[in-house]
Amino acid sequence: MTLGSVTVSPEGDRLLLRADGAGHRVGRLLATADPPVRSRRSGDTVNISWPDADRLDQIDGFDLRWDRQARRWVDNRRRVSSHAAAVRVAVERTLVNGSVPARALLAHHGWVDLLDDHQTVNVAALTVPDGWGGCVFDEQGTGKTPTTIAAFDVLHQRDEADVLVVVAPKSMVGEWPVEVYRFSDGLYKTAVITGTRAQKAQAIESGADVLVCNYEAVGTMIVNLALLAERARIMLAVDESFFVKNPDSARTSAIRKFREHCTHAVVLCGTPAPNSPVDLVAQFDLVDFGHTFRGVHLDKDRDIAARQVRAVLDDRGVYLRSLKRTVLPNLPTRTFSEVPVDMAPDQAGAYRAALNDIVLDLRNASDEDYQRTINSFLERRAALLRICSDPSALIPGYTETPAKITALDRVVEDLVRQGEKIVLWSFYRASLDRVARRYADHGLVRIDGSITDVAQRREAVRSFQDDPDTMIFVGNPAAAGAGLTLHAARYAIYESLSNQAAHYLQSLDRIHRRGQTREVHYVTLLCTGTIEEAEYARLLDKADRQADLLGDPPAPRPNRTVLLDEFAALLAAAPPGADRL
Repeated sequence: MTLGSVTVSPEGDRLLLRADGAGHRVGRLLATADPPVRSRRSGDTVNISWPDADRLDQIDGFDLRWDRQARRWVDNRRRVSSHAAAVRVAVERTLVNGSVPARALLAHHGWVDLLDDHQTVNVAALTVPDGWGGCVFDEQGTGKTPTTIAAFDVLHQRDEADVLVVVAPKSMVGEWPVEVYRFSDGLYKTAVITGTRAQKAQAIESGADVLVCNYEAVGTMIVNLALLAERARIMLAVDESFFVKNPDSARTSAIRKFREHCTHAVVLCGTPAPNSPVDLVAQFDLVDFGHTFRGVHLDKDRDIAARQVRAVLDDRGVYLRSLKRTVLPNLPTRTFSEVPVDMAPDQAGAYRAALNDIVLDLRNASDEDYQRTINSFLERRAALLRICSDPSALIPGYTETPAKITALDRVVEDLVRQGEKIVLWSFYRASLDRVARRYADHGLVRIDGSITDVAQRREAVRSFQDDPDTMIFVGNPAAAGAGLTLHAARYAIYESLSNQAAHYLQSLDRIHRRGQTREVHYVTLLCTGTIEEAEYARLLDKADRQADLLGDPPAPRPNRTVLLDEFAALLAAAPPGADRL
């Protein structure tokens, strides 16, 4: 059987073979190969996956017309597949040997003395011969940014990479140029891909050694970035790579398309799988073109899926994971306290009414009704959490002071009186507004979704860290939970919690990080007998599940419940500067 011209092009994780009017013949020819090539036909288009795609040139009867993207697609996967075993051995040897040989290997780089031992080992592991990057899942606050910059410097000096492209959340884009300049002592020119489309294109064409952009910019500028890759070898760094967890999202799709053009890729995230073990797979796939988890079909049951992922990681997974308690042993300890709060009368009434309505509707709903209106029930559940925080946005005419605000009044006054700065977290706009107004006289800065200007964010952090009159930092963990250093404080109070475990886990490390010299205390206010208690338990459970998935050694969280009166008394009794709690 001989066919005419067949075009080959990539589409996501598969190659597409197109033959006008002869799709069925292409499928039959593939099926008669030895061994047969598995395929799926849709009209005149035939889909095949790797590694079957690597055999196309060996099958007679084709006049294949490869487009450049298809050739690159195959070459990328062929490179990883052929070197995977050797690279894993090299990385594992680097991790086992530790920092002494890693420092010797990198001794001619001027920055090597600036890195901690674990960072030096990570750089050596990320730059092993024939490698393609890696997954850096070091805990927050352990220095993933300098590790990445140093790895790029190694590849650049070896003439294996020309440009570093950093993709980061909007809130962190402004931090990378500062860190690149500081760490490289101004050696590398940096440009931020921002502004109008013309300004973004100008940044890409600027000749900068390091380009920084947010996730959305990759999709809008993919053509320009791909053209850059035609003349420069690119190392891609994806910061807070948890955001590429969904392989079907447009954001993830754009970054994966760009990854095909890059010689190396590094994903950086201290909380890579806070919600589901599936989240981890997409991040590995981005780095190694699907090699690690190829052929693995995860079960819908999360516990089973977690065991499947753990088995793959043990068998062939390559990733870097450093914990603060291991690599920063001098970092002070931290305590967690839960303060139960009884809701104010009107607040409690609103909560009971909303809860009763949900329970009644759930009892009366059939399985089909529930599935059809599940989003409505989830929204109503979320409303219960908002009532626990501040009902004013949901309950018309609500005028009383929410219970948590009353509790905060006591805690904030006592801490400020003792000269302690405070990081105050809330997930809801109404609470953030109320808190900002209420404690403005204490010297207050704020970062939430409404603060988008990078300079304004940086000034807020500077003021909190350096200005003795700025005593309170108010933030939404979704907007300020990553990338900020707030260790001028050692108290963080959670007025309300994000519904994302990643936000909560990242926010913990704003005050417990390199440079902190005092014991750190986390205080979570929980409305008694409400859904908040279960929500908090769920967040802690997700943190434990992620730790198990990544093979972290057990670290019991010293949680305790402290009544508000007891908590306030402890603060009031402590002399200024004492190590309270």
